[in-house]
Amino acid sequence: MVLHLFNTFFWSFFFAIGYISIYRRIEEGTIRWYRSKQVMLRFGELALVVYASSVEISLRILHHFLTTNLWTMVNLQTVVALYTCLTLRNKGANLLFLLVTLATFGSYGTLTWGLWLALIGLLIILFVVNLQSAWLVGSLSRYLAFVLPFGTFTWLLFKAFYAFSWQSLLVQLFCYVCVETIVFQYSILLKNRGAASAKLIYETMHDKLTGVQNWAKFNQDFQLYHELMLSTQINEIVLVAIDIDHFKQINDTYGHLAGNAVLTSFAHNLQTYIHQVNSEWEVYRAGGEEFNVIMAGIDQAAAKQVVEAYRQQLHELHVMYEGNKINVTASVGMTKLQGNDVQAEDTIKRADQYLYQAKQAGRDAVIAGY
Repeated sequence: MVLHLFNTFFWSFFFAIGYISIYRRIEEGTIRWYRSKQVMLRFGELALVVYASSVEISLRILHHFLTTNLWTMVNLQTVVALYTCLTLRNKGANLLFLLVTLATFGSYGTLTWGLWLALIGLLIILFVVNLQSAWLVGSLSRYLAFVLPFGTFTWLLFKAFYAFSWQSLLVQLFCYVCVETIVFQYSILLKNRGAASAKLIYETMHDKLTGVQNWAKFNQDFQLYHELMLSTQINEIVLVAIDIDHFKQINDTYGHLAGNAVLTSFAHNLQTYIHQVNSEWEVYRAGGEEFNVIMAGIDQAAAKQVVEAYRQQLHELHVMYEGNKINVTASVGMTKLQGNDVQAEDTIKRADQYLYQAKQAGRDAVIAGY
């Protein structure tokens, strides 16, 4: 019995770790691919459903042909089913996976009405698990309080299919609970690592003072948009260069901390406005008091109207610092991205030229050109 227990736990442990690792890599890779193609992530989880379903079906086939570790395959199917339902966010994707689970679990033997009801009950439980996943994985004790009755119910269902001994049931149930505990802890470890990685990426791609995206992220996104335009996936792209007027005078008059307050307030105000117009457009801090906006999928005439409306709205922004009210205006230069712009600098130089003209024209102005 001890050898049987060790054998079951050994296979279950390494399978669960491998399944979760591959699952997470597919999840992360799919997200990166969809974002790089500027496509909505609506169908991104289909890759996870295909992977999880393939594993479920493979385990069912192994159970049919193997002469040893038969019930270990069932244990692993149960681990896959629960973990997948806990992590899928799209309800449609989860329902599709549940249909596969119904087919694989239902193929183990002749289904009486009682077994049909029990199997459907199992799927309803998994459906509710998907809806309450955040609460369920909030603590290990809460998770295990669910896993134990869930595993018991599942193994009683399979005992109804096959007349195996109660001893085998208890061995498999014990291994199942142990593996689910490891799955929980390993998932938390991956989640923490992912959070730390995401924080690092965020910090390397965002300006620490203002919170908007930084120059490195601008170059990365600009290159992507340029490639999308060359491949005709986006027709027009407009680059906007915005400079806060008289910023040196603000620093000299009120101090650098006041200047930082102006930068932060302006960046937040600009980003809020831009996201209201188009949530996919981003604001980048180029350096000092200069900011950039990449407007994709809009012609320059329409883009100029958007920017002109913001210039006028900016007159209502007043930054309060130590009892002083600081008025903020901005000069703007705009240009359309051309197909022969080999590097970002080519487009940026033109936008800066028009920005310079806006300043020469008396500031608080918008000038666009090609």
